Amino acid sequence: MDANSAAVEAESRESVSHESQWALIAGLQCKLSVGLCVTNFRVRDLLRLDVETIIDSHQSSTSHVPVWVNGVRVGWAEFDVLKTRLAIRISELG
Repeated sequence: MDANSAAVEAESRESVSHESQWALIAGLQCKLSVGLCVTNFRVRDLLRLDVETIIDSHQSSTSHVPVWVNGVRVGWAEFDVLKTRLAIRISELG
């Protein structure tokens, strides 16, 4: 076996090993959060919250919002509508 073949084989083993490591944790639950900035929100506003309260975020519906997984920012998204539900569309990871 030449050096090039050995390198390709080692890389292949490493890739399989890397994939199997992810397979071990792929089913774990994690918390995905999206940040929406609401400026000038005060405690009195919090105390007045009720079902169907609408809060103006002064943010455009096409603005990018940060996305966190377990408290770590992993990317950016924008709001979208999926049938009758509000959704996010991931626009950037990293």
